[in-house]
Amino acid sequence: MVQIPLQEIITAHTDALAHHYEEFVLLIRLLRLLGEETSVSPEHLATTTHHTREEIEAFLQSTDLVVCRDGTIDLSPDPHLIQLEKKTLTGACALDTLVYPVLLGCSAHVLSTCPASGRQIRLTVTAKARIEDLDPQATVLSLRLPDETTNVCNVRETVCHYGHFFVDPQHASTWPGLHPEAVLLSVEEGAQLAREIASAARTYMEKAEF
Repeated sequence: MVQIPLQEIITAHTDALAHHYEEFVLLIRLLRLLGEETSVSPEHLATTTHHTREEIEAFLQSTDLVVCRDGTIDLSPDPHLIQLEKKTLTGACALDTLVYPVLLGCSAHVLSTCPASGRQIRLTVTAKARIEDLDPQATVLSLRLPDETTNVCNVRETVCHYGHFFVDPQHASTWPGLHPEAVLLSVEEGAQLAREIASAARTYMEKAEF
């Protein structure tokens, strides 16, 4: 575990987004469709994002997104549940659960499990990344920082795999599975990071429109 100022953590995430923004923008657009609609097909994603079917097929093959038997796209069955008003999404890491509601512009109830204690962790995240109903109150989240090589294809194995919620700093710091390069944030600090990531993402989404 390492100690890094929050601003440096924010910069690491926004820099990674900047280096590969076109890939991440496509993933964010897919996320928005999944949050709004019952199902999303590759054809629908291509039409909505102004990509060719071949480009979308290449994108899906390069990621670990799931193409179901009925031909629709879904997220992998990840451990962090993000309950929206109309459907439930999953997050690959703790930070996802704080970022997704801001990107989708809606509140979400989050349910996760501390890997060190087995205890459930619950919270609500608003569209402005305000944290409500956090239980336990001492919950923290772990992060492994991205770098300029982090992209949609490798973000899960290099970053997301090490992002967990823990019931408190003590359980996090003594858990054998904590990555030695991981940092720990309070949930409020995680929410601030989520706001900065979402703000940067919106900028690149606007850029991609031109």
